[in-house]
Amino acid sequence: MSEITMLDYIKETPETVNRIIENSYIFTKELVDTYINNDYQGVLLIACGSSYNGCLLARYFIREVLNCECKLIAPFTFCYHEYKLHDKMMKIAVSQSGCSTNILDCLKKLRNDGQKTIALTGRDDCDAREFSDLMINWQAGEEKIGFVTKGVISLAAFLMSFALEAALRKETLSQEKYDYYKQQLFLTMEIHPEIVNNSTRIFEENIKDFITNSRVYLVSSGPNLGTATEGGLKISETSCISALTFEVEEYLHGPIYALGPDALCLFVDNNDSFSSERIVEVAIANNIVSRKTYTVSNNKKLEDSKAIRTSRQTDPLVSPLYKLAALQVFSYLMTENTNKYIPHPNIKEFRNSNVVVSKSRSDLYLDLQRNKS
Repeated sequence: MSEITMLDYIKETPETVNRIIENSYIFTKELVDTYINNDYQGVLLIACGSSYNGCLLARYFIREVLNCECKLIAPFTFCYHEYKLHDKMMKIAVSQSGCSTNILDCLKKLRNDGQKTIALTGRDDCDAREFSDLMINWQAGEEKIGFVTKGVISLAAFLMSFALEAALRKETLSQEKYDYYKQQLFLTMEIHPEIVNNSTRIFEENIKDFITNSRVYLVSSGPNLGTATEGGLKISETSCISALTFEVEEYLHGPIYALGPDALCLFVDNNDSFSSERIVEVAIANNIVSRKTYTVSNNKKLEDSKAIRTSRQTDPLVSPLYKLAALQVFSYLMTENTNKYIPHPNIKEFRNSNVVVSKSRSDLYLDLQRNKS
């Protein structure tokens, strides 16, 4: 039996997400009850890494559907710099492993302060349980590779499902609108295999652009800023190439000056009626500096060889659930065709020293760096 890969988990995503959407009332009920019974007026998500980005994928959907503020704060910042002024928000500490030390610190601080502790995790067997009044498994299923893919999209789908169920219960969302968004969520997973195939084809047809670059820039806005951010994190941690993410206008205000012909630039279009035009406009102009510019978009102004297209598209608010798959595929293929997950020796020495620990348990995931070396 061959070793499971990131690509295997990417391809498992539709089955996992569809199960979450189909069972959204059951899977989110405890969280919805807590939100409604405590009369919260917003949601504060505390997360880091890919869990942070999974929350970012869902943030705009939550704000629109639940009609409330949804804030997102990194755990260290929450504990030491932004702990106050969130009394009316439901605080949710998010960690796929449930063993991130910074998330555990947040739960401990909240508990010591007499506040309700809520953890959202990707597994039942985890250390977050010890410090949580309520622990919810977002039903990501097994994912043994630490460079998580399925877990990110399933987290976003779970949070979107929570927002739908809570809004319907609060009667701030009509049944018609609820049904519309549910259909759109299912549609994202119908499109998912197509974008996996199309991004694979674009990579193979332009392989030199993807494996001969010194750095990567990722650009988007709004709902898909989380897509770009997670894509950048995944490329950085797998291929070990510096990957930087920017909001589209911010990209023009300084970061672009470090650009050169050797940089790989990945844009993600929201396919909406307001931000889309600007994102595509900047992506096309970006070719003046680097011809290694690719866009996840259906816009007809883009060259077919530089666009990752789909035959259908969804409401922009749920589009990150399938658009992220393109960047996940690029991350996987770039790494398999270059460094095979092996970072600089100093990084391996840093990890092995255990001077700084970010997980409360070891051996949570397969160590691809060790296996590939």
